[in-house]
Amino acid sequence: MMSPEVSVIIPFTGKAIFMDEAVASVMQQSFQNFEVVLVENHATDLSREMATSWTRNYPGKIRLVFEKKKGAAAARNRGIQESRGKFLAFLDSDDRMKPNRLLRQWEWLSQDFESVLLGAWKDRLSPDGNQLVSRSEKPQVPKWASILFEEDKRFQADPLHEPQTSTFFLRKDYALEIGGFDEAFDPFWLEDTDFVFRMYQKGKIGIVPESLVEYRSHNEEEENKRIFDILNIRNHGIFFQKLKYRFQEIGMSGAQKALRRISSRWLRESATKIAYFEGGLPISKILLKRALWADKKDIRNIFYIMRFSLHSRFWPRPFGRSPENIKILPEEFNFEWAQTFLQI
Repeated sequence: MMSPEVSVIIPFTGKAIFMDEAVASVMQQSFQNFEVVLVENHATDLSREMATSWTRNYPGKIRLVFEKKKGAAAARNRGIQESRGKFLAFLDSDDRMKPNRLLRQWEWLSQDFESVLLGAWKDRLSPDGNQLVSRSEKPQVPKWASILFEEDKRFQADPLHEPQTSTFFLRKDYALEIGGFDEAFDPFWLEDTDFVFRMYQKGKIGIVPESLVEYRSHNEEEENKRIFDILNIRNHGIFFQKLKYRFQEIGMSGAQKALRRISSRWLRESATKIAYFEGGLPISKILLKRALWADKKDIRNIFYIMRFSLHSRFWPRPFGRSPENIKILPEEFNFEWAQTFLQI
């Protein structure tokens, strides 16, 4: 059997209730020289049965593989290892491809030898997938990249855009060369950001200027949980260490100043979330003082310190939200941690 041109990697975990829609959108592609690699990662029995049904209906076209280590990075890496295609296309199990997605990206990357990773615009859907919330959302340049590469000549002409993971399309060889996704970020948070950053070190991040994927929004309860997920804070620490070592290693001009600004920003954002945990306010105040020390020119640090000295109803709220349930701050996020987190 000839190897397919493209391997579509779809990891699924837990209750993958929208996986049928995701796989169906792949099977309806105008470009048909592909395989689908479904990666089971601690999914429910019902989700596994759903995946098995697809493999029975499309033997040789759809395969089911398993990853025991729980996490988005580990699951995607398993898909990369098991894939047989020259190109890789990623799709989350709750998103959908538009019919020409594979064709447009395959044609583009087959002729574009500068781009090492290709993304695209996306449409944002309601949580149930029945309503269009926003059309043709363009990938943005993350704020940390704008700060870090502010004086970099390459960045001015070739910005680091961060496409949504379900729009990722790249040559398999390139994914293997950088070692795939970093599993230190598992179970999730920033593993995709780190992947894009490392690909940017190899070459250009290309963007197809049309919407090729339908991305499903989170409902209010899920969004609130995500905002106050302590793992997000932990993984910012992991990513910051990687940024620090990378740019101190190459001696990038202005890196120290830029890293202090990034540290200050993320310390403030982390402090704002941690304050809402039981026992979190003293830790939050340490982080805010360190944020001010890292970047004395950012007056938001002073403003936040003042507001957190008032009654809790005056505190800044992350993305305008408060947690639905107050959780106890995990023991590892203690005073010692607060003194070294995001340290230059």
